[in-house]
Amino acid sequence: MKKWLIILGILFIAQMPFNLHYHAYYYATHTQKKKDHYPFVMLLDSNYLPASYVPSYNVENDDKRGSYIVSISKRQVRTGKDIVELNGAHIRYSKDYNDPSYYLNNLASFSFSENGVINEYYKIGNPPKNAKQEMIHALEQIQSEIKQNSEKPLINLQWLWNLWFRLPSQYR
Repeated sequence: MKKWLIILGILFIAQMPFNLHYHAYYYATHTQKKKDHYPFVMLLDSNYLPASYVPSYNVENDDKRGSYIVSISKRQVRTGKDIVELNGAHIRYSKDYNDPSYYLNNLASFSFSENGVINEYYKIGNPPKNAKQEMIHALEQIQSEIKQNSEKPLINLQWLWNLWFRLPSQYR
């Protein structure tokens, strides 16, 4: 009996890194959220995001030798020509995606810190007045869809995820 408990303990410990990686979007969206903090954003530079997690957006997973660069976008957010694009570094909103250089003209953008907190607001040209609200709305909607559609882990290690991400980044 003692031998089986030791084996089960070793198996539990061995599966923890796989559990945390495979269910990262679940854990990131179920953690306590502060204002202007979107923990799932930090995963967009390393973890594969299934398109089924955000069905109302277009998801592109670019494989970079075992790591992924994820881009999430949606056209016709409020008007017939606007677009919102999100990756691990920033979210952008433009009022006309038909313009071949829309990312250079009339664009609004938020940048993110390495842990998913909104850093700065940038604008190029003359972006719409509601650009900030549209980007915040898109972030909230994406986070809500991931939270609703991500697969729940069999063994929930949310406590370990929260503990890990409370550590300062130089210790992770």
